[in-house]
Amino acid sequence: MKPEGKGYILKEYGSWSVLTVAFVTGLVVTRAFPWQALPVFFALGLLINSKQAYTKWTRQPLEPKHLRVFLAQITLAAAILVVVYGRGITQLLLLLVMPTAYLLANRLLGEHFVVTELLGFALLSLAAVLAKFLVVQSIDMRLFVATALYFTVGVFKVKAVLLKKKRDRILTVLYVLFAAFCYHRFQISYLILLPLAENVLMAATLYRVRLQTTGWIEVAKSIAFLCLMVWLF
Repeated sequence: MKPEGKGYILKEYGSWSVLTVAFVTGLVVTRAFPWQALPVFFALGLLINSKQAYTKWTRQPLEPKHLRVFLAQITLAAAILVVVYGRGITQLLLLLVMPTAYLLANRLLGEHFVVTELLGFALLSLAAVLAKFLVVQSIDMRLFVATALYFTVGVFKVKAVLLKKKRDRILTVLYVLFAAFCYHRFQISYLILLPLAENVLMAATLYRVRLQTTGWIEVAKSIAFLCLMVWLF
């Protein structure tokens, strides 16, 4: 997931998709849509988009403009979240571990290192927790586990498709099994993982389809995940 372009708009459509689906998941499992969801989603969008400026700054540390843009985006986002969550923001401070870990991994290991990518998708999955917090005023770790494990599986699928290495194909299957184990430990229905059967099929066969078809497959899997979460979570 490499930032593109000369501007400060992040063109990682996969990241925007995961953010949106995760946030909607947090709302649909509560069967509520508070108006505060709109400014929170905007703030989360700013935080994700700030990666563009952050990456530019790490590559050109002597260019202060990139750092200013990055700080401006996260400052505005933080201000919105503080206003919306009010006193509840103190409960959310522990979640800062995730963006801190991601930024450090990005800087020290590189953005395409497997740990960095796993942390990136886990970070996006926090959107589900923040959305549900608007309604229940508590952090739902089961929801985070369910969402994060589902989306981080995609890291290994992408590597298997692009690199076609046996190791990555095996890791794809093993990670799906690991996700099932964690679902069991957190008493989450295995059926929510059904869309990941496509990941296992891909790892086993490396079947080929057009890029557009792959995109629609992932959209269908995301919709299936949402429906299964509403039904079974």
